[in-house]
Amino acid sequence: MKCIFPDIMQHSRNTLVVIGNGFDLASGIESSYSNFKEWLQKNGNHRLIDLMDTFFSNQRDVWGNIEKALGEYNENNILEYCKPDDDFDCDHPTRSMAAVEDSPDWIFRPILDEFLVEFKNWVDSININNTEKILDLPIECKYFTFNYTETLESVYAIPESNVLHIHGSRLSDKEYIIGHNHYRDPKGLYNDECQMLYMQEAKSKIIEGMNGLIKNTTAIIHQNQNFFNRLSDIEQVVVYGYSFSEVDLPYMEEIVKNIGISKPWAIFYHAPEDLMRIKSFENKVGVKNVRTFEW
Repeated sequence: MKCIFPDIMQHSRNTLVVIGNGFDLASGIESSYSNFKEWLQKNGNHRLIDLMDTFFSNQRDVWGNIEKALGEYNENNILEYCKPDDDFDCDHPTRSMAAVEDSPDWIFRPILDEFLVEFKNWVDSININNTEKILDLPIECKYFTFNYTETLESVYAIPESNVLHIHGSRLSDKEYIIGHNHYRDPKGLYNDECQMLYMQEAKSKIIEGMNGLIKNTTAIIHQNQNFFNRLSDIEQVVVYGYSFSEVDLPYMEEIVKNIGISKPWAIFYHAPEDLMRIKSFENKVGVKNVRTFEW
């Protein structure tokens, strides 16, 4: 059933529409992280599923929110899985220490690489052919989308020139951006005088690998600065299907920086817990005129 925005599209040429994955999900597109897991199961890659669960289920279900799970990794647990099971060889200590120190290179790093390859393959496989319109979206709006799919362009006939896919798009040859925001200093472990150096080296390798999965929002904003600079004429912002996750907050801050804090925001939410994140966003960036609508 098509949902029509309330009386907020009368200045559509000066409207910015922010689109999150909830938009595709509401459209019947199987684009959730749990759909990614199902795709891996269907393609028989149970080992990747098991190892992602092993490495990143520190505080949560990995497949509920992969980016958050990535940022909450525990290098001790990861190393415990990666290091050899053999007892330490006191007759050949150098060999035993090297085996532990290099163990993340044998198991952990290849899994990170495989995860990124399989994630791209899954995104490329997402089917939007039978997707129908659920909203009336004016083609003259500016669109800022977190989605990799070309739903706006193919289903709603929005010109590509009006759409920014901030994390990459299937319409281009760019890599799809996925990651966390938890940077750590790999050398920070060396302050622990109680831990053997080879153990610290092994854990540093894990941290370096995870730093490689950081979503560099500062660089992404810089690469798309022309889009943000052109938002000065925006009179209102409409948000649909976006979760206001912490890792992506810098993009919202950049939008507010360019349009000011007094412009009206109309935010569509799906569940009561979404309202808490919306309120946190309001307080963080200082926007003054926010209306919320349940969808």
